[in-house]
Amino acid sequence: MKKLISAVLLIVVINGCAKRGSPTGGPVDSIPPVLINASPKINSTNFDSKEIRLTFDEFVKLDKVDEQLIISPPLNKSSYEVKPLNGVTKKVFLEFIDSLETETTYSINFGNSIKDNNEGNPLTFFSYVFSTGETIDSLYVRGNISDAFDKETDDYISIHLYRIDSIFYDSIIYNNRPTYISNSLDSTSYQFKNIKEGKYLILALKDIDNNYFFDPFYDKIGFIDSLITLPRDSIINFKLFKEETSLIWDKPHFINSEKIGFGYYGKLDLKNIEIESSIPDSVNYTYTKENEKDTLIFWLSKNSFDSLNFNLIEKDTTKLVTVKFDRAKDTLIDSLSISPKTANIIHLKETFKLSSNIPLKNIEDSLITIRDIDSLIVPFTTSINDNLDQIDIEFEVSPSDNYRVFILPEAIKDVRGVSNDTLQYNVVSQSLEDYGNVYLDVIRNSSSKFILQMIDSNGDVIRVFKNVNQDATYNFNYVRPGKYIFRLIEDSNNNDKWDTGNYLKKIKPERVYYFSNELEVRANWDLNETFNLNQIMSVKDSIN
Repeated sequence: MKKLISAVLLIVVINGCAKRGSPTGGPVDSIPPVLINASPKINSTNFDSKEIRLTFDEFVKLDKVDEQLIISPPLNKSSYEVKPLNGVTKKVFLEFIDSLETETTYSINFGNSIKDNNEGNPLTFFSYVFSTGETIDSLYVRGNISDAFDKETDDYISIHLYRIDSIFYDSIIYNNRPTYISNSLDSTSYQFKNIKEGKYLILALKDIDNNYFFDPFYDKIGFIDSLITLPRDSIINFKLFKEETSLIWDKPHFINSEKIGFGYYGKLDLKNIEIESSIPDSVNYTYTKENEKDTLIFWLSKNSFDSLNFNLIEKDTTKLVTVKFDRAKDTLIDSLSISPKTANIIHLKETFKLSSNIPLKNIEDSLITIRDIDSLIVPFTTSINDNLDQIDIEFEVSPSDNYRVFILPEAIKDVRGVSNDTLQYNVVSQSLEDYGNVYLDVIRNSSSKFILQMIDSNGDVIRVFKNVNQDATYNFNYVRPGKYIFRLIEDSNNNDKWDTGNYLKKIKPERVYYFSNELEVRANWDLNETFNLNQIMSVKDSIN
């Protein structure tokens, strides 16, 4: 009987346990790891250890520590090692392989690289500070970073501090490591802590190679006009820009018997380029830019050359190069191909565009006809762009219309003398009710002229007003529905474009202002807004 009662009780207990159910999971852990011990202790002085050991209250993992870790003053990556790079642990080690400098305060910022193993909660901007001398330096510098031209700012911007003693030269940023370094990580602000009193050169850098040196061909830079003195100057803001570098030619390469490629570094303006060669007059040639590959393409008609010598002339520099024609590697010669860049719908105030795979020589307008929905002939003009790869056909687009573009043979010729076959395109326009209008009152706070740009959600400039030199209302009519921003460029030298800066010449980029709000344009809708520079909310400018 006792055995039977025990068995029944056991079944009841098991059944009761089963009814409790499984855990529902509870609240998600959002608490970052907690440091429970550091050896040696944080803010240690007379530091002489070869290793730092950090112990946490839970298992952690290191995420992108190579990108996130900032040691200031900077150390070569070969002079220290962080462990473990993989797996989970409660202890993180940093081992010094090389000797540290004497009488120096070091700051080791782990950024957001230390995360708990379960939910990935980061221990944000955890820093370990120590000094190899008697005291810990305590001064700071902080500030904000913005792009000089674009509305959005790059992340992971390095800020460099160079301690200035008796000798100073501007080129220090090209070949010397900074004394201190900080980083914005994924924000637009930065902060230095534990800095020594003194005079410094400070700059911001989008350091593409992460080598602590300024490379104007790749890096953006932000600077101020003077040195700073700590503790007096503690808040410094920057605007980043890419310099316009001088042109450097790369090794030329044979593409086919009609195309030679000249690679280059820097900015290339076709108007400033001249190419001299011994090509006879019977051979047609020209040159164009291939922007995606930073290559100048030299085109020439059918020939039997074994090699050619070229003088590449840009402003005051000349480079002599020889190109050998490797006929064994010759590829098929491209045939002329004309294709529309304009979609089937042509919008009001839009230009009908055609693209060509071969540089164009001329257009014969008499062999082109445009007719509207009533078969009436529409007047037009044509032009070829500077790169010789696009045809613009301008005509007045009326709402709710239909246009047929007829292009007869021989109307378009490329540089080789090859012409098009018969081409025909049909495009339609939309009604006025399909568009919106924006009326923008501009109130300036400067006597300078401005350039006013309307920019779509793809970052493309779709409308421009130049010589904005007075307070007025600027009308943006027939705008497609979508989201837009407005940009004002202070055109201080009146050349109708934004000019960048130059570090060595101490030239700042021209100032740029953004209208604070993104505007949504709706069909059959009018917007009235005021762009007041006296109350601007998003000024892309530095403290200077």
